[in-house]
Amino acid sequence: MKDLRIVILVSSDKSDLYFANQLMQRLKILSVVIEHQQDTPHPVSKFNKILNFLLKPRQLARRIIEKTSEVFEDKFAVYNQPENQLDFGEEGERIKPMDGVSIITSHGKNSINSAKVVSHIKEIKPDIIAVCGTSLLSENILSLPTICSLNLHGGLSQFYRGLWTTDWAIYNEEPEYIGATVHFIAPGIDDGAILYQGRPTLEKNDNPHTLYEKVVKLGVNMMEQSIMDIQHNIQKPIQLSQKGKLYLEYMVTRKIRHLTWAKLSKGVLSDYLKNKQERDQKVLSVLDNLYQGNK
Repeated sequence: MKDLRIVILVSSDKSDLYFANQLMQRLKILSVVIEHQQDTPHPVSKFNKILNFLLKPRQLARRIIEKTSEVFEDKFAVYNQPENQLDFGEEGERIKPMDGVSIITSHGKNSINSAKVVSHIKEIKPDIIAVCGTSLLSENILSLPTICSLNLHGGLSQFYRGLWTTDWAIYNEEPEYIGATVHFIAPGIDDGAILYQGRPTLEKNDNPHTLYEKVVKLGVNMMEQSIMDIQHNIQKPIQLSQKGKLYLEYMVTRKIRHLTWAKLSKGVLSDYLKNKQERDQKVLSVLDNLYQGNK
């Protein structure tokens, strides 16, 4: 059986770099495309913004106070303390080049859909594109693989779609809904047919970052298994039966993050663990293609 031709698309976030590095070690990968999503301000628009502030001194003073407050809050926020940082080791810091794997980058939001990236992928002629954390893919990208495009979503799609889903499950006091989904990429967001879903083991000393680390590591295992299933033609995708609420980037404010971490000290995880069997049942009855591997 011939090896599948696989391309990985990721953002530059730690979790996504870890995803790419892990898959490169486990599967025959031909290329990794890294999307750096931070936009670089245009010099003219930046100048105009500064000029506008200089012409409105009160507005400038208010902005300086706001920025100073934000820096202070960020410095002392519990989720920014060294012991609470996301930790994917060296594999979360940079892509480790491997023989035979081409690495290219794109810069700016939605740059994953640029002509440069499309041309690069088209030259490779992949069978599968494996995705984690990029901007939404255009049809120009999705039409390129001969078999499919797969996404690792860091949530259970029946309950939570979009971004920061682990944090939102804690904020909503529903840690039983923490998990990952590997699915075919469809026109919507995190709503394609499901290949695998899984839930990590939660412990009372966990926090949103340690839980997200578990989710990503579980998701990598599920992505590997999904690709192997496709290679052996034994995949059994199931259409998503219900769509969870969609959470977008702008919804995650400093206040939300502070409240999310505060819920840990109020016992949100302990309360779940005390009633784990009962609370798990309502989740397990809905999940599709439950992954039975390492958690």
